[in-house]
Amino acid sequence: MALSSFMRVERATSNGRVAIGGRRIYILPTSYGLIYAALLFLMLLGAVNYGNNPAHLLTFLLAALGGNAIFLTWRNLRGLQLRCLGSAPVFAGQTAVFVVELVGDDRERPAIQLGFEGGKSLVVDLPPSATTRRELRIADLPRGLHSPGRLVVSTQFPLGLFRAWCYVACEQAVLVYPRPGESWVAPGSEGATLDGESDGYGAEDFAGLRNYVAGDQPSRIDWKSFARDRGLNTRLFSGQAPVPLWLDWQDAPGADTETRLSALARAILDAEAGAREYGLRMPQAALDPDSGPAHRHQCLRLLALQGQDHA
Repeated sequence: MALSSFMRVERATSNGRVAIGGRRIYILPTSYGLIYAALLFLMLLGAVNYGNNPAHLLTFLLAALGGNAIFLTWRNLRGLQLRCLGSAPVFAGQTAVFVVELVGDDRERPAIQLGFEGGKSLVVDLPPSATTRRELRIADLPRGLHSPGRLVVSTQFPLGLFRAWCYVACEQAVLVYPRPGESWVAPGSEGATLDGESDGYGAEDFAGLRNYVAGDQPSRIDWKSFARDRGLNTRLFSGQAPVPLWLDWQDAPGADTETRLSALARAILDAEAGAREYGLRMPQAALDPDSGPAHRHQCLRLLALQGQDHA
């Protein structure tokens, strides 16, 4: 069993909040701390050898300074509150941006280092009673739902002689959509319309306004009425409306799973850009035709989780 499995880890709550406890902090000397200890040992040998009282005084004074640095380094982390806010979904090949919020208390916390294991870290100076957000970048994630790993919160303040750190388990997974492939023409994507459509989604004659519903196309929003403080409304049209487009796993080009997923991801983006209602049929599930950012996310998420237990 790996040694890391025995490490004491602070676990974030369901909303990502965590406070670092004193029993979860590890502390060890840095390379400078080891050099400092070696010099103190040599000074002590010289003071004993020559029976020099001022040398003894200087040696013990510097040793007390090092001992006090242990407490100050540990204290700089103890009680630190932070919140893991997670990352917005990204496409394969893009860099995920994981946001961490640090919440200050009644004292200053200088030189706090944040970073995931194996990744680059950044340094934050947290003023008293301040709240700040920092972005940690995670690159080269494949398609799917991924745990960002353990967050390492550390400090070497104030003297750099010791490093104190704590492991934080963030539960917010990073969703990675398939990489969009080349554009292709899905069956039924051109030329099909419903005559006499009157449900408000045609594009010929203006038919009135209705209250905005989450997922409505931004191009359909009546911004003039919004500017007049009449609320957010969506314009309705009558006339001909396109038949909803079905994107089917069986119709997607490609000889392997990833190529098909990339083709479907591109078709979803093209349909969304063309303000077209579209549905998605996959081997494990199907989504009814709709449009808008929420529907786009649901479709891409279904693609991202294809073949995984999370689906």
